[in-house]
Amino acid sequence: MRDEDVLNESPFPRCQVDASWVTNSTVFGGGFAFDFEPGSHTYGSFGMRQVPSPLHAEINILLIAMKSSLQLGYTSMFFESDCLQLVKLINENEDWPSLASEMNEFTFLVSEFNVFSISFIARNRNVRADLLAKGARLKNSIFSHVNYLIPTWLASQANFFVLN
Repeated sequence: MRDEDVLNESPFPRCQVDASWVTNSTVFGGGFAFDFEPGSHTYGSFGMRQVPSPLHAEINILLIAMKSSLQLGYTSMFFESDCLQLVKLINENEDWPSLASEMNEFTFLVSEFNVFSISFIARNRNVRADLLAKGARLKNSIFSHVNYLIPTWLASQANFFVLN
């Protein structure tokens, strides 16, 4: 790991989030990876009903990750996303009327945190959440999985992700 990578990492605990959305699908996929401390991880993977846009998918997965953090007892969390539009929406308080209900839920959830931040990270630093999201979308079903283990169905598709 390069020195600048270490300097750019969020402190612990942190959570990386991502969504995988395509047109003409009935579901989108989402994933997150919690790093509570070095060597302590929890992964989430979700297949959800299709939403109108990729940004809707990204914010929905962030909301699920926020709820999971709170359910696990973590009221301080540094979230990371490779969706610059999402990070700007939140950090710059941009007004998106089509996301009003999601932003209302976000406002409520963020009030439950003692420490909350969200920052942009490069896609190549968000690989775990990205693979969980893509794998969930490819399952093409509605489901949720949160565990310290990567789902076995995703592990069996590992070669697909390496090749594509």
